[in-house]
Amino acid sequence: MMYRPLPNGFIGFVLLLTLLTAFSGETAAEDLNDRSRLGMGVHPDTVLPVQKPFGWTTSTGSAQAAPQILGVVASHGPIPLNCLNDGCRADLSTFCLQQSRDNPARGQTYVPIEGAEIVLSGTNRLGQNVRLSATPYLEFATDRGFTAIEVTLPPGELAKLGLFDIAIDIGERVSLVPMAAANDTNPQTAAEIAIATGTVREVGTEFFDRIDEAGDAIRLANQMINALPARGHSINDSDGRVLEAAIASETGRASGIEGVTLARKMYATCGAKVEVSHYFDNVRSCLEAAHDELVANTNIDLWRSLSSAY
Repeated sequence: MMYRPLPNGFIGFVLLLTLLTAFSGETAAEDLNDRSRLGMGVHPDTVLPVQKPFGWTTSTGSAQAAPQILGVVASHGPIPLNCLNDGCRADLSTFCLQQSRDNPARGQTYVPIEGAEIVLSGTNRLGQNVRLSATPYLEFATDRGFTAIEVTLPPGELAKLGLFDIAIDIGERVSLVPMAAANDTNPQTAAEIAIATGTVREVGTEFFDRIDEAGDAIRLANQMINALPARGHSINDSDGRVLEAAIASETGRASGIEGVTLARKMYATCGAKVEVSHYFDNVRSCLEAAHDELVANTNIDLWRSLSSAY
């Protein structure tokens, strides 16, 4: 019998199903079965775009090909950066704009498209609030597949700016393009970039950027993720203060009641999974899983909406 490797989409779907089972239990995993046709099936080169692999792991077959272009979820308010000696960092919520491309490996670098509405803000030594275009100062690298990207303000740039209490604000329709590699066997073409950052990103605005249950919950979860320590656990992480701070933020005040309610459920579930069942070591890692599940499901809904056009 001839061995035939599993399609990348099948591998990615199985891992995503495992994540869903871990976070939401059997019910959520069974619910995702209705979406499985988007993650499994025929070889990616022989089907319509809506049926192409929608995994969330990196490719096993074309490691040197350029990965997906990503959309960045509008923040509806500032996202504070956490600053240490090695610079300032924050996670941003992202989503896939190209089903036909592989998911990015951890640490894949990206650059914003020209004109992207990304604003860096902070306070100078005179106590004045400063706002400026963030693109020249920031670095972007994938954190958790296609669902999150880490933005970094290097220490040298931080010193030049001389700002404190730094935050980043993401507008609508922001896209990130992967940095071209010297050994790229299948680089992004101008036509691909135009479609992904144009028509597809415009439709993505309705799913991720506007005030909506999923988009708002994604934003609030990301606010909580950035407020929690990257490592370790404190009982204070699940006492409700992180949730209430997110809801009280500018992002929270701009959110609809449905999104706030969903974010509350995500936080409560994570508190139980950390403090009671001990399924996760800390609230942040659980919220990352919940956030990534919601992004993935919303991304599938986006591709379903485009199925008649692509």
